[in-house]
Amino acid sequence: MKQEWRKYLGLRAPRYTSYPSALHFDEQVSAEDYGARLGETALYEPLSLYIHVPFCKSLCWYCGCNMRVENDYGRALRYVDALRREIALAGKALSGAGRARSIHFGGGTPNFLKVEDLERVLDAIEAELGLTDSTSLAIELDPRLIRNGDIDRLAALGFGRMSLGVQDFDAGVQAAINRVQRFELVESAVGEMRRVGLTDISFDLLYGLPRQTLQSYKETLEETVALSPDRVAVFGYAHLPAALPNQRLIDEHSLPGAELRADLALLADEMLVAAGYVRIGFDHYAKRDNPLARAARTGRLRRNFQGFTDDLSETTIGFGASAISFVGEMYAQNAKTLGEYYACVEKGRMATSRGLVLSPRERVIASAIRTFLCRSEVDIRPLLAAFAPRDANSICANLDKLEVDGVIRWNEDIVTLAPGANILARVVAMALDPYEAAIGCEQGRALAQAI
Repeated sequence: MKQEWRKYLGLRAPRYTSYPSALHFDEQVSAEDYGARLGETALYEPLSLYIHVPFCKSLCWYCGCNMRVENDYGRALRYVDALRREIALAGKALSGAGRARSIHFGGGTPNFLKVEDLERVLDAIEAELGLTDSTSLAIELDPRLIRNGDIDRLAALGFGRMSLGVQDFDAGVQAAINRVQRFELVESAVGEMRRVGLTDISFDLLYGLPRQTLQSYKETLEETVALSPDRVAVFGYAHLPAALPNQRLIDEHSLPGAELRADLALLADEMLVAAGYVRIGFDHYAKRDNPLARAARTGRLRRNFQGFTDDLSETTIGFGASAISFVGEMYAQNAKTLGEYYACVEKGRMATSRGLVLSPRERVIASAIRTFLCRSEVDIRPLLAAFAPRDANSICANLDKLEVDGVIRWNEDIVTLAPGANILARVVAMALDPYEAAIGCEQGRALAQAI
């Protein structure tokens, strides 16, 4: 990496899985507003469905998700019943409109639920919203909770993509984040997935964790390559102990410094590309024949709450506590606590607690940022036209700084990410984002998403 680029690696940039981020949501969007937007869905509108399962068996100290440690499975059964009620409410609002193109189970730990209870959720979706053989099913799995026969049963239900939370294979790092899982456990899970014919296995890795060194992370990456997942997502750990109390359990003195953190990110990029993976956006890698890589080659790559995806649906419907929907240029987020969530759906009303309706200007900004992140290039004419002259000049000043450092190429109104600068794509997105401070600021205003 060019030396003049390294200063940008320390900026904490939004992940831009939504725009604006959830930090800008407020209570002006009601359950009634959300239900009305669902009612406007076109008959054959492709739908992306997200199911949030907030339960975990143990607390991972790094975690920033909306989750709770649960030891009483009976409480999980109440949650499954609530999900089924919420799905029925959405089905009523849709009145037969929309077609489920993809379903993603996330968390928390989706496989905290037994397979038969995951099937009950799918049964509700089929009954209320409709399923077809072409609907794509994906699930995030904790390798430590995979039960005997689970992979066979999930495959039989139609799950064609399974994602394993690996984070790091080093025993010392695992102990420092309270997530201990042997390499052999992940290896066994991958073997089971391959045995049932799965061709879309994904790993999640983290850099910036306590006790990580270049050597230890190199070994994690070597072990990852040896297991040959079809996709790898490499995320930077965001240490936000003021907002996330569980992160206070991490020894801050053992966290990598800014220079080492940058080197870890660059090492992951170098080793995965050398192993034959294709860069997808700024944090995903995929084998060349994977649907995600094909989507990137053909200009069909998209970004939504699940990250980079080949799902072309414009509409996302989220189910479960804290889940976020995007329908008709409206974001609607469910109540975060189980008590509030249950209070709504068990009384027969949507669980929406807050959200945001995009303004015309925000739509333009969102489109520009998504286009740039997915294609590494964007025409900024519509963006600049949406701003007052002073704001447009500020955007141009940010881009000028990035052009001087060679992060982007700016030809007339076309901004293109420089070769090898994919890790800095979010920094360029910040330059286009009026909610962010100027790129040249020493601190850079952090909008970390805690959803």
